[in-house]
Amino acid sequence: MPEYTISTADGEDWPALGNSLAAVLQPGSFECEILEDSDVLTFRTGPATVSASWELLGTWYVDVEDAPSPETADLIVADMAHRLAEATGRQAIHHRITD
Repeated sequence: MPEYTISTADGEDWPALGNSLAAVLQPGSFECEILEDSDVLTFRTGPATVSASWELLGTWYVDVEDAPSPETADLIVADMAHRLAEATGRQAIHHRITD
């Protein structure tokens, strides 16, 4: 169960994202089924279930369960970071914090 963080490259806070986290965090290159879109975004893509929540100032915490491989989990989160950067105009960086 890999866990990740997504933060701004400059360490600043993210701008307000609006009412739908899926609109800015859902990966564009994976087919997704949204399970929850409130304070936490939870979606399923293939066998993987992904949850994203706001944890610390300027940091999103992402948990990927049941991904076919660590590389697949990495790709999902990289896509999420890319979408977040596009939506906010901020450079996003992501790190795997556990395997």
